[in-house]
Amino acid sequence: MNVYDKAHELARALSSSREYRDYKAAKERVYQNEANKKMLLDYKKRQFQIQASYLSGEKPSDDELEKFKKLTELLQYSQDINSFLQAEYRLNTLLSDIYKILGEAVDMDLDFMEEQE
Repeated sequence: MNVYDKAHELARALSSSREYRDYKAAKERVYQNEANKKMLLDYKKRQFQIQASYLSGEKPSDDELEKFKKLTELLQYSQDINSFLQAEYRLNTLLSDIYKILGEAVDMDLDFMEEQE
């Protein structure tokens, strides 16, 4: 058995999965509307910057957090963006589950992926 062949087989299975098809269709719907695309990209950029701040031990400014909160509230009014974010979450959950399965198969310490209570 060639591990790389199995990896390519898994990649093909993922690309034909319902989660990926839903994600791709939702992304195409969002990107057809330039305003929605811009809003989504701004949201993702701000989300990344806030997470990076926390990871580097810094607290984002109150202004940054307030702008992100307002943008998040604004996104709630777009069905296409909401559908995309939900589809993206489902795809990420699938990928995370697969990574966990692979990690457990080779006895990697993945305790950090467990949800904290």
